[in-house]
Parts: sequence; structure tokens; C-alpha cells
Amino acid sequence: MLTTWFVAGVIACGQAESAAEKPKADAASREQADLAAQVRKLVIQLDAPEKASRDAAEKKLLELGEAALEFLPEKSDRMAAGVALKLDAIRAHFERSQAENSVKGTTVTLKGDALPLSKIVAEISEQTGNKIYDLREEFGQDATDPELKIDFDKTPFWAALDQILDQADLNVYNFASEEGVAIVNRDGSPLPRFSQAAYSGAFRFEGTEFVARRDLRNPESHTLQLIVETSLEPRLQPIVIMQPVDGLAAVDDQGQDVPLAMTGNELEFPIDSDMRSVELPVLFDLPDRSVKKIASLKGKLSVLLPGKQETFRFTGLEKAKKVERRKANVTVVLDEVRKNNAVWEIRVRVVFDKTSGALESYRGWVFNNPAFLESGGKEKETVRYAAMETTRETENEVGMSYLFDVPGGLKGYTFIYRTPTTIVSMPLEYELKDLELP
Repeated sequence: MLTTWFVAGVIACGQAESAAEKPKADAASREQADLAAQVRKLVIQLDAPEKASRDAAEKKLLELGEAALEFLPEKSDRMAAGVALKLDAIRAHFERSQAENSVKGTTVTLKGDALPLSKIVAEISEQTGNKIYDLREEFGQDATDPELKIDFDKTPFWAALDQILDQADLNVYNFASEEGVAIVNRDGSPLPRFSQAAYSGAFRFEGTEFVARRDLRNPESHTLQLIVETSLEPRLQPIVIMQPVDGLAAVDDQGQDVPLAMTGNELEFPIDSDMRSVELPVLFDLPDRSVKKIASLKGKLSVLLPGKQETFRFTGLEKAKKVERRKANVTVVLDEVRKNNAVWEIRVRVVFDKTSGALESYRGWVFNNPAFLESGGKEKETVRYAAMETTRETENEVGMSYLFDVPGGLKGYTFIYRTPTTIVSMPLEYELKDLELP
């Protein structure tokens, strides 16, 4: 009887929660519908005869914020040129705003005198969208769940996590295969993470190693190399981090400039999808032995980030040829579909209006774009490609050939391709202090 009452109570509780959630979902749907209607009305007004009306509509669209982005219509041949230009400008504004907000970093608000580590980690992941997972058991380590005292009020993600790891005597493992931040027990007794790092938006910077080199045959070749470990919030997936040489400046503990010993204009560090951090090398002329530390190292970076990802769908694959789909600043062209021995080959080109140089030296991000077949009907089947090869590479265009093993043919299937529609370059600054020399 007790079990029956308990189960009934759980069911009733679940039903109550579902009933409570329904009004929230309905309200959210109504808000989305109202926003969509408002955007449609303002887009029509962009083509008004009076300039004042057109300008007012543009201003109101911008005031709606990033939520309006998904309701902006795509450009078409029937659209007035002036409307298309204004929509391009509005879309570019929102996409840059999204990139700026993502680089600013997430924050944590959480307080407690005796909160379990597991609960803290789960709450930080929920608040920031950054997955954190525990690898201690997998490494054969003691996986304790200590209670910690914390007081975070809009604290940057990395600063909050470092303080937690210092309290729990844990560290970050940067070589895990799973996406996110992996934590393990500390080896030995390293210095606290929090006091060693500098934070800038979604990024964490730490000087990890000095290497001094004294050339006994050539006194002009004495150098000092510093490795700056740059970690990024795992929710982000930058395309490349660029370090301009003229964006670096260092001062020693005697107030003197520390000259750089670096050639070239810029260092480039492409970011693969499985990378958790990148090591930025900074090369100096070897300071005099009287210098005990680098009092300040300031750096200015440039980060290329993908904008909003859009989905492009192609149907009627048996006869599809030179079919174009355009959204925002990118056009996806399905050039050809043909039988290639036992498999089906789908040739696609992706053409960007502007890439900020993201296709010149590093294209790995394009090859990671999702591309697959989806069957029709209620129970949709997804077919991943068996192989992919590059067919074309230019400054703003990439061509790819996808091979699919579909013995029954492509009838009823839709080819789906997803890609960011814009690439945004964002500046980032950091400063490391009191770096002790060897």
C-alpha cells in the first residue's frame, strides 16, 4: 500500500510540474509569434515611400535585439534593393553583437557555505553552458565530493572555476577527447590557479614556462621564451587566434621595456574542434641577470569567430543540378548529384560574401560543417556521408564532394547542409603580471 501511495504521489507531482510548465511554454510561444509578426510589419515598412518611415522601421528592428535575427526574411529577386541593403546592415549588426557577447564570457552567481563539489559543478555548467566533467575515476583517482564555501556574484566562468579547483585541490586536464572541461586531482603541490591567471572575457591566460637560451658563440642570439597558455570557454569554437607582434609589450621589474625578439607581423593559431587551449610563444631578447621578473606583459589578440549557423535543405535530389540556396551572407550551391560506382556523390559549393580571411590559411572549420541525408516520413532516418573530399578552394569559396552509401537510391531523401553564415573578427586584450624569470 505504501508503495502504491508513493508511486501515486510521484505521478501526481510529475503531473503538477507538467501543468505548471505548460503556461510557461504557451507564453513563450506567444512571445515568439508576437515578435515574428512585429518583424514582418517593420520589414514591410522598410519599403515605405517616406524616408522617415523607413528609418523609423530600421531603428525599431535594431531595438528588438538579437532575438529578431531568426525572423528576418532572406533576400530574393523580388525584394527592393533598398530593403535588401537595410536587411544586410541589420543582420550584420546583430551577428556582430552575438560575437561580441560570446567573447565577453559567461558569469556565475552562486553562494553557499557547504555546497558539494558535484552540485557546484552542475550549477556552473547550467548557468554558463560550459560542460564540466570529472575524469578522476577514469584515471584511477580518489573521486571525493568535498563541501566548499563559495560566494560568486556575476563572477567570470574561469575565475569561478579556478577558485573551486583551488579549494578542492583539482586541476584541468587539457587532453581529454570529450568536449568540455575535464577535471582531475592535482599532482604534487602546484601554485594556485586563481593567483597565476589573467582573465579576459571568455578566455583565461597563464604564463606556464620560461626557457632561456644563451648562445655561447653569438652573444646577439641570447633569447628568452615565454609560453602563454590560452584557454577558452568550451561553448566557444573560434576558427583562429591571431597574435600581432606589435600587439605585445613587456616591462621588467626595473621599469624598463623588455625588447621582443620576434620576426613577422602576426602569429596564427588555428583552433581545431577538439582543442581546449593553445600555447602562445612570446620571444624576448634575454634580459640582464639583474632583472628578476617580467612585471607586466600586455597582449592584443584578434579572434575569428563563426556567426549564427543556418540550415540549407535540398530536395528532389534525383534531378537536382545547380540549385542555389542563400541565407544572410552565404550561398550554398548543390552543383550535381550522380551515381559514383556503388555510392551516390553530392557535389556542393559554399560561397561567402566575406570571410575576414577565414578561408585563406585555415579551412578546417568548413570541413567540420554538418552534411547529411534525411529521409522523409514520420520516423526520419539520418544518413552520414561515408567520405568527403575537397573539389575547390578560393579566397571566399570551398567546394566539397560527399559520398553516401544509399543502396535504394535518393528518392524521398533531403540533403541537409549547415554552416555559419558569417565570420566575425573580434579584438581581445590581456595582461600577465609578476612573471618570475629563471
